[in-house]
Amino acid sequence: MKQTIKLNTIYSADLYTRSRASELRACINENATEVTLDFEGIGFMSRSFADEVCNIMDDNKNIKFEFINRKVDVEVMMNKVAEGRSQERKRGISNATIHKFKDMESLSEYLIAM
Repeated sequence: MKQTIKLNTIYSADLYTRSRASELRACINENATEVTLDFEGIGFMSRSFADEVCNIMDDNKNIKFEFINRKVDVEVMMNKVAEGRSQERKRGISNATIHKFKDMESLSEYLIAM
C-alpha cells in the first residue's frame, strides 16, 4: 500500500526537535509498503529532526521511503545527517579540567576571577 504524508498538514514550516519527528511514526500506516514524505511548504529542518526521520526509516526497513518537494536546505540537512550516520563516531581525548562547585555563588566567584 502506498501512502503520502503531507508534512505541512502536521507541522509548521520549520521542523524542529527529535520528539516532534517521532510523532511521524504514528502517521505511518501499518500496512504501508511505500511512504512518500511531501515537504511542500517546509523551509527548515533541524539536525535532530532529520536524525529521527533516519531512525524511523531504519526501524521500518520493509517500507520504501521517498521524499518530494524538498527545498535545498532541507535536502542538504538530510544528506549531512545520513552521511554522518554512515561514519564511525570518533571522539578525541579531552584534557579539559573539570571543576565542581557547591553552589551558584562559588561558580560566580570562579567566573569573576577568570
